[in-house]
Amino acid sequence: MSTDSTPRTVARHRPRPQQRPRAAAAAAPFAVGLPLLGAVLDEATSGGIGRAFAVGAVLGTLLAAWVCGPAGRWWVVTAPPVLVLGLTAGAELLCHGDKYRGKALTTGAVRWAVHAFPVTAWSIGAALLVIAIRSAAERRRRLQPGE
Repeated sequence: MSTDSTPRTVARHRPRPQQRPRAAAAAAPFAVGLPLLGAVLDEATSGGIGRAFAVGAVLGTLLAAWVCGPAGRWWVVTAPPVLVLGLTAGAELLCHGDKYRGKALTTGAVRWAVHAFPVTAWSIGAALLVIAIRSAAERRRRLQPGE
Protein backbone atom coordinates (compact mmCIF):
# COMPACT_ATOMS: atom_id res chain seq x y z
CA MET A 1 0.00 0.00 0.00
CA SER A 2 1.17 3.42 -0.85
CA THR A 3 1.10 6.18 1.71
CA ASP A 4 0.93 8.76 -1.02
CA SER A 5 -2.02 11.01 -0.32
CA THR A 6 -2.17 12.62 -3.74
CA PRO A 7 -5.25 11.57 -5.65
CA ARG A 8 -4.73 9.64 -8.81
CA THR A 9 -5.56 11.46 -11.96
CA VAL A 10 -7.91 9.69 -14.22
CA ALA A 11 -7.46 10.15 -17.91
CA ARG A 12 -10.43 11.95 -19.21
CA HIS A 13 -11.53 11.19 -22.69
CA ARG A 14 -13.54 13.75 -24.50
CA PRO A 15 -15.96 12.37 -27.01
CA ARG A 16 -14.68 12.83 -30.53
CA PRO A 17 -16.62 15.39 -32.49
CA GLN A 18 -18.45 14.00 -35.44
CA GLN A 19 -16.25 14.54 -38.46
CA ARG A 20 -17.97 16.35 -41.27
CA PRO A 21 -21.26 14.45 -41.45
CA ARG A 22 -22.31 16.37 -44.54
CA ALA A 23 -19.10 15.40 -46.31
CA ALA A 24 -19.66 11.72 -45.57
CA ALA A 25 -23.21 11.97 -46.89
CA ALA A 26 -21.92 13.74 -50.00
CA ALA A 27 -19.44 10.97 -50.85
CA ALA A 28 -22.07 8.32 -51.61
CA PRO A 29 -23.88 10.20 -54.38
CA PHE A 30 -20.56 10.81 -56.13
CA ALA A 31 -19.36 7.23 -55.76
CA VAL A 32 -22.66 5.69 -56.89
CA GLY A 33 -24.40 8.43 -58.84
CA LEU A 34 -21.79 9.27 -61.44
CA PRO A 35 -21.12 5.65 -62.47
CA LEU A 36 -24.87 5.01 -62.58
CA LEU A 37 -25.37 8.07 -64.75
CA GLY A 38 -22.56 6.88 -67.03
CA ALA A 39 -24.11 3.41 -67.30
CA VAL A 40 -27.51 4.85 -68.20
CA LEU A 41 -25.91 7.15 -70.77
CA ASP A 42 -23.93 4.28 -72.30
CA GLU A 43 -26.91 1.96 -72.48
CA ALA A 44 -29.04 4.68 -74.04
CA THR A 45 -26.51 5.71 -76.68
CA SER A 46 -24.42 2.65 -77.51
CA GLY A 47 -26.35 -0.31 -76.16
CA GLY A 48 -23.65 -1.43 -73.73
CA ILE A 49 -21.39 -0.30 -70.91
CA GLY A 50 -18.56 1.86 -72.24
CA ARG A 51 -16.57 5.05 -71.82
CA ALA A 52 -19.21 7.16 -70.11
CA PHE A 53 -19.49 4.54 -67.39
CA ALA A 54 -15.69 4.36 -67.02
CA VAL A 55 -15.34 8.14 -66.78
CA GLY A 56 -18.25 8.31 -64.32
CA ALA A 57 -16.77 5.60 -62.11
CA VAL A 58 -13.31 7.16 -61.99
CA LEU A 59 -14.58 10.71 -61.53
CA GLY A 60 -17.14 9.60 -58.93
CA THR A 61 -14.51 7.76 -56.89
CA LEU A 62 -12.13 10.70 -57.15
CA LEU A 63 -14.76 13.19 -55.96
CA ALA A 64 -15.95 10.86 -53.19
CA ALA A 65 -12.38 10.52 -51.90
CA TRP A 66 -12.00 14.30 -52.01
CA VAL A 67 -15.13 15.13 -49.98
CA CYS A 68 -15.01 12.37 -47.37
CA GLY A 69 -13.11 12.58 -44.09
CA PRO A 70 -10.04 10.58 -43.11
CA ALA A 71 -12.08 7.72 -41.67
CA GLY A 72 -14.18 7.40 -44.82
CA ARG A 73 -11.33 7.42 -47.30
CA TRP A 74 -10.64 3.73 -46.94
CA TRP A 75 -14.28 2.94 -47.62
CA VAL A 76 -13.97 4.90 -50.84
CA VAL A 77 -10.84 2.95 -51.84
CA THR A 78 -12.51 -0.41 -51.27
CA ALA A 79 -15.83 0.48 -52.92
CA PRO A 80 -14.92 0.46 -56.64
CA PRO A 81 -14.72 -3.32 -57.14
CA VAL A 82 -18.18 -3.82 -55.69
CA LEU A 83 -19.72 -0.78 -57.34
CA VAL A 84 -18.22 -1.27 -60.79
CA LEU A 85 -19.04 -4.97 -60.98
CA GLY A 86 -22.48 -4.50 -59.45
CA LEU A 87 -23.45 -1.62 -61.72
CA THR A 88 -22.06 -3.37 -64.80
CA ALA A 89 -23.99 -6.56 -64.07
CA GLY A 90 -27.12 -4.65 -63.13
CA ALA A 91 -27.10 -2.52 -66.27
CA GLU A 92 -26.46 -5.48 -68.55
CA LEU A 93 -29.12 -7.65 -66.92
CA LEU A 94 -31.72 -4.88 -66.90
CA CYS A 95 -31.14 -3.82 -70.50
CA HIS A 96 -30.21 -7.15 -72.08
CA GLY A 97 -31.59 -9.72 -69.67
CA ASP A 98 -32.99 -11.92 -72.43
CA LYS A 99 -29.44 -12.58 -73.71
CA TYR A 100 -28.29 -13.99 -70.37
CA ARG A 101 -30.11 -17.29 -69.81
CA GLY A 102 -28.39 -20.47 -68.64
CA LYS A 103 -24.74 -20.76 -69.64
CA ALA A 104 -24.82 -17.37 -71.30
CA LEU A 105 -25.13 -15.79 -67.85
CA THR A 106 -21.85 -17.35 -66.74
CA THR A 107 -20.12 -16.26 -69.93
CA GLY A 108 -21.55 -12.77 -69.56
CA ALA A 109 -20.42 -12.53 -65.93
CA VAL A 110 -16.86 -13.44 -66.89
CA ARG A 111 -16.92 -10.86 -69.68
CA TRP A 112 -18.26 -8.19 -67.30
CA ALA A 113 -15.51 -8.94 -64.78
CA VAL A 114 -12.79 -8.75 -67.43
CA HIS A 115 -14.12 -5.50 -68.87
CA ALA A 116 -14.69 -3.99 -65.42
CA PHE A 117 -11.15 -4.65 -64.17
CA PRO A 118 -9.46 -1.62 -65.81
CA VAL A 119 -12.25 0.68 -64.64
CA THR A 120 -11.88 -0.68 -61.12
CA ALA A 121 -8.10 -0.25 -61.17
CA TRP A 122 -8.34 3.33 -62.45
CA SER A 123 -10.97 4.16 -59.81
CA ILE A 124 -8.84 2.79 -56.98
CA GLY A 125 -5.82 4.64 -58.37
CA ALA A 126 -7.77 7.90 -58.44
CA ALA A 127 -8.87 7.43 -54.83
CA LEU A 128 -5.32 6.65 -53.69
CA LEU A 129 -3.99 9.72 -55.52
CA VAL A 130 -6.52 11.97 -53.78
CA ILE A 131 -5.73 10.40 -50.41
CA ALA A 132 -2.01 10.98 -50.93
CA ILE A 133 -2.54 14.62 -51.93
CA ARG A 134 -4.91 15.35 -49.04
CA SER A 135 -2.70 13.57 -46.49
CA ALA A 136 0.36 15.53 -47.62
CA ALA A 137 -1.56 18.81 -47.46
CA GLU A 138 -2.87 18.03 -43.97
CA ARG A 139 0.59 17.02 -42.77
CA ARG A 140 2.08 20.22 -44.19
CA ARG A 141 -0.60 22.30 -42.44
CA ARG A 142 0.15 20.64 -39.09
CA LEU A 143 3.90 21.16 -39.42
CA GLN A 144 3.77 24.85 -40.35
CA PRO A 145 5.05 26.99 -37.48
CA GLY A 146 2.90 29.74 -36.07
CA GLU A 147 -0.44 28.07 -36.53
